[in-house]
Amino acid sequence: MNKVLVKSIKQNYPVFVGSDTLPILPELISEYDLPKRIFVILDRNMKQYFGNKIKRTINAVAEKIHYSVVTASEKNKSLDATTKIYSALYKQQFGRDTLIISIGGGTIGDLAGFIASTYMRGVPLVHIPTTFLSMVDSSIGSKTSVNFREAKNLIGSFNSPSFVLIDIGFLKTLPQKEIISGFGEVIKYSYLTDKTLYNKLLSDFHLLKKLNLKFINEIILQCIKIKSAVVSVDEFEKSGLRKILNFGHTFAHAYESISNYKISHGKAVIIGILNALYLSYELGFINQNKLDKMIELPLKFKAELKSTKFDGEDILRSMRYDKKNKEGQNRFVLIKDFGEILVDVRANKKAVLKVLNKTNKILV
Repeated sequence: MNKVLVKSIKQNYPVFVGSDTLPILPELISEYDLPKRIFVILDRNMKQYFGNKIKRTINAVAEKIHYSVVTASEKNKSLDATTKIYSALYKQQFGRDTLIISIGGGTIGDLAGFIASTYMRGVPLVHIPTTFLSMVDSSIGSKTSVNFREAKNLIGSFNSPSFVLIDIGFLKTLPQKEIISGFGEVIKYSYLTDKTLYNKLLSDFHLLKKLNLKFINEIILQCIKIKSAVVSVDEFEKSGLRKILNFGHTFAHAYESISNYKISHGKAVIIGILNALYLSYELGFINQNKLDKMIELPLKFKAELKSTKFDGEDILRSMRYDKKNKEGQNRFVLIKDFGEILVDVRANKKAVLKVLNKTNKILV
C-alpha cells in the first residue's frame, strides 16, 4: 500500500492507495481517533456489489451506524438530496460526534463532503472513492459542492477529509463507460506537467484500456501527487494556480448541463480538452505541430465520444453559469506547452463558436 500526504490549511491528510485496502478501515478510524458513531453515504451500486463486505468492515468498529443509500447521479447531487440526508441525520440523533463516510464516486463524495462541512457546523469526513475518476481527482483537494438548477457545482464549500482510502479492487466491477469516464481527468493531468505522463499514457494505452491494475495503481498515484502539489500551494484558488486543474472544464460543464447530465463528467472533460486545445491553437498559443501532438491522446477515445454533437450557441449559453466567469465574460484555461497552462484567458464569441463547431465535426 502507498501513502501520499496532502497538505491542507485546515488539516493535512493522507491518501492510502492499494489493492484490498478496505479491511484496514477500522484500524485507521481508531488510529486517527475518529468518532465511532458512523453515518455512511453509500452508492447504490456499491451496496449491490460490496454491501456485505462494507457492512462487515464498518460494523466491526461502529458504536452506532446508519447507511444512507443514494443513486449516484448529478441530479442527486442537489439541495433536495442534501435535505433528505440532513433529515436522516437529525432523526437518527447524530450529533457533532459523528463520522461521515462516503463510499462511491465523485457525486457521492461531493454530496457527502458538503453535508459533512455543514451539518452541526462540520463533522469529520472520510472518503472511500470507488470510481476511477474519484480516485484520481474528486476525492482529493477539499472542494465539495452540489448543483443548483442548471448550474453545476454552484453551491459548495471547502472541507478536508481525515483521510482518503483507495481500494483499486472496486474498479473490477465498473462498466467500461465508467472506466472511460475516469480517463478524462487522467488525460487532463498529463498536460499539467512535462510530457512524461502524456507519453506514458500514449505508449501504454493498451494497459489503460485493459485496466491493468498494476498500471492503474501507478497512474492513480501520479495523478494524486500532481493534484496534491497544486492544492498544497493554492488550496482555496487564491493565487490562480489551482485554476489549472480546470483545463477543459469550462466546456465540459456546459456539455454536461445541456445534456441533462446524460454525458458523464469524464467524457465531457475529454471533449472539453479537445475544445481547449483547438481554442489554444485558434488564439495562437500553440502551433499546428503542438496541436497535432496534443490531440493524439484524447482522440484515442473518439469512438466512445460519438453522438455528442450539440449546438454551439447552446453551449455558449450554458457557459454563462461557469464559476470562472468575470464581469459577465467567460474565462478559459488554455495551454501554451506541456506544464505551461494559461488561466483567465478571454476569447471572443466568434473564436469559441469556431472551435465548438470544429470539435462537433470530429465527433460526428
